[in-house]
Amino acid sequence: MDVTFSHSYECDQLTEIPESSLPHYYFPGATTKGGEDGLLLKVRSEHGQEWLGTFAFGRVSPKGISGLYTTPDPERFCVLARGEGYFVTASKPASWESVGAKPVTDVRIVSAHGLIVFADFTRLWAYGSTGLKWKTSRLAWDGLKIAEITSTSIVGEFWDVSSEATAKFVVDLVSGTHEGGVKEP
Repeated sequence: MDVTFSHSYECDQLTEIPESSLPHYYFPGATTKGGEDGLLLKVRSEHGQEWLGTFAFGRVSPKGISGLYTTPDPERFCVLARGEGYFVTASKPASWESVGAKPVTDVRIVSAHGLIVFADFTRLWAYGSTGLKWKTSRLAWDGLKIAEITSTSIVGEFWDVSSEATAKFVVDLVSGTHEGGVKEP
């Protein structure tokens, strides 16, 4: 678990469902009636409420990443399950939303700006303490890679088919505006 941001909950990844009477939520949907296979967590909120969560694996890419991250909101955490992303409020598991990037191919914490940034094959999505802060327009046709994060920007690269060379882009961390990237018609 990446604990860059302060948080008011505890999360443990489990390998099997324990024998317990804890409420068990399945995501997406936060239903207690069952769901798909996925990453299994035991969550305890600051108020002592405990619950189990199964977070469905993404289907778009076998290379989608998995992980557990604190977020700029101390009540919420982020789960990535093979590229599928979920934000959940620890004390209210029914309060959740999907990460916009699909599949998530990279995630970067930018603590100085209070951001967690996700990449998919073509765009970047930045979330702050109140939710989505910005998303870029298409930066690449495919294969977007984050190369560097500076104090003011994200520098990335992609294979530009038209020039048959690696091309770069620079995204402003505050606004999400960018220079470079593909030119859409």
